[in-house]
Amino acid sequence: MEIKYWSDYAKYLVLSDRSNCKLKGTFIHYLNFKIVIELLNRISYTDKLTYSYGNDIYKRNVDSTEGRSILNNIESCKWNDVTKKILLVASQLKLQI
Repeated sequence: MEIKYWSDYAKYLVLSDRSNCKLKGTFIHYLNFKIVIELLNRISYTDKLTYSYGNDIYKRNVDSTEGRSILNNIESCKWNDVTKKILLVASQLKLQI
């Protein structure tokens, strides 16, 4: 089956396998992963130096170009040094993915 027909959770599971256990692969971690993806979508198309989550304001760990690259890599289930930067955003938010 082509990757474009996979569910988001299936893509997450493949990505977690390719990440050498950096992503945990459970459904709870997937839900946190979706939160980080939503935030990356927001910060990837703005030049602001900060972003907000909940009631807190954070300094960006990735710039817009890196954010878009991370999102593209996730969509195609590629794990590399750029994709690994999603862990920086997740740890800043104190979310385990």
